[in-house]
Amino acid sequence: MKNKDIVAFSSIAFFLSYFSRLAWSILSPFSSLKPTIEDDGIIFTLFFIGYVSVQIPAGILSDKIGTRKIIFTSLLGIFISSLISGLAVNIIQEFIASFIMGLSAGWIYPVTIKMISNFFKGKELAIAMGYYSLAWPLSLVLAGDVLPFVGTSIGWRWGYFIISIISISSALYSLKIPYATSHKSSSFTIIRDKSVVMIAIGGFLFFLSYWSIALFLYKYLLETVYNPYISGVIYSLTALPGIFSTIVSGKIINLLGVRKVFILFISPYGILTISISFVYFAIFLGIIASFMGLIRFVITPANSTAVAQIGKENSGSVTGFANFFWQSSGILSSFLSAIIISSLGFRFLWIFMGLITLLSVIFYSLIRVSQ
Repeated sequence: MKNKDIVAFSSIAFFLSYFSRLAWSILSPFSSLKPTIEDDGIIFTLFFIGYVSVQIPAGILSDKIGTRKIIFTSLLGIFISSLISGLAVNIIQEFIASFIMGLSAGWIYPVTIKMISNFFKGKELAIAMGYYSLAWPLSLVLAGDVLPFVGTSIGWRWGYFIISIISISSALYSLKIPYATSHKSSSFTIIRDKSVVMIAIGGFLFFLSYWSIALFLYKYLLETVYNPYISGVIYSLTALPGIFSTIVSGKIINLLGVRKVFILFISPYGILTISISFVYFAIFLGIIASFMGLIRFVITPANSTAVAQIGKENSGSVTGFANFFWQSSGILSSFLSAIIISSLGFRFLWIFMGLITLLSVIFYSLIRVSQ
């Protein structure tokens, strides 16, 4: 496969945008700022407000002016905001840093999808998206395995300092990547395509559930198994098997097509989410988490492949539009999950989110994509 460096850099950039949003969900219990569950909800919500506010502009600009300057600026913003988070002396400063971090990280996904869709076509596109999507499981695995160690051994602030170091290094490297070809975008007409609307709504529901798991599962595990390291291992299992499934996802997508992948993989994922409520032992929670990771990371590259195939030369704008809804779910999920946990408890949360996941299948089944 040619242009491996494009895939590798795009994956690293997206890794940073994803890892940075997960960091607080792991580091919060170790923070000297003593955040409440409501503080956590505000931090997650502010990140997503910043993140989603730039999705459509990111998509349009990536179609019109290219990608390199946008990626450099975005990574520079993650560097600055993670440094602020690591140096924060009160929770208000952490709120501000989270908003800036979301505002910075939000540009990366539409821009990197645009870059990959410019360099890869046909069946190669799904394969490239599979390798690109390794950023998702790797960020979760490292968040679950590394950040608890960082938080207990050298201090929670170093989690953010590490992110800042990697971000500035990646920003400088981005200046060496080739320019992607830009196209004139018909970005304001893409919503007339039924498939764009269906994948936006289906993704909104799916990610409403997913963000609840990504942001609050670790705290639930701490209350259930009473061990930060075992909790971290189980949390990482929601992604570790996904390293394998992400690598083979391109072949699965090419074989079945994205529509069938959505139907066949999202349904069991919703059932597994519900089952978390009825399991109390670490070993069984680990098994559930492993199956969720195996399934989840076929769905992830299917989403990326679908928006690239639907959008074609307007892939940046389609990605920005769809991801605006996908990530907007993070705002609602952060707020809604905190309310459900505070009033009804974690177990009701998993049942509710599992049902939401199953509902998303209806909308995913209505998309039409030509490879």
